[in-house]
Amino acid sequence: MSYTFDLKELVARAHFDYIGPVFPNWWAKNKQKHTLPSLNGSVSGVSLGQKYFLTLKVMDKEGNEYTFPNEPLISVSLAKTIVETATVGKERKGTVKEYICTEDYQISIKGVCMIPDNLDEYPTEQVRELHSMFEINDSLEVYANPFLELFGIRNIVMKDIQFDEMAGEQGLQKYSITAVSDQDFYADLKEKEKTNKLLNTLG
Repeated sequence: MSYTFDLKELVARAHFDYIGPVFPNWWAKNKQKHTLPSLNGSVSGVSLGQKYFLTLKVMDKEGNEYTFPNEPLISVSLAKTIVETATVGKERKGTVKEYICTEDYQISIKGVCMIPDNLDEYPTEQVRELHSMFEINDSLEVYANPFLELFGIRNIVMKDIQFDEMAGEQGLQKYSITAVSDQDFYADLKEKEKTNKLLNTLG
């Protein structure tokens, strides 16, 4: 049996508006928000928190490669740790802010496991591969992903994974993953060495 469908539409529908009768109107208004932007070597026009359809591939320390099923929706967010200290005195309003650090990038990955040629069969292998990725208690190297490269995200660690039910859709399995960026240890050492050299030069 052959099927004709829009993969991106299916993923967006599963995660944002899984209500049949009203979905076409929602997609017509929102589909432009869920398309990959032009990646012309800069982050202009690319928004943190916006969702983009992307092919996402990662590799573990042993060189095993994994591909997230069916171009998931990916969004990236970033936050700073700021300590706010209350001040004394009626003439001073607000707080004193002290910057502590910039936290890791938070990465949201939402997609659907399915076998395009047979939507009646449960996508066991895809679910198993996602589970295998999650069981890796180490960072995964990201490759061939221009969107994450824009933010310097080359390694990620998966924090949680969720497989949601999809009533009446036996061949579809919705999944949601939260990951964080992970800077390479040797990159940290190089940055430290660079800082020390600069301090020695100034001193």
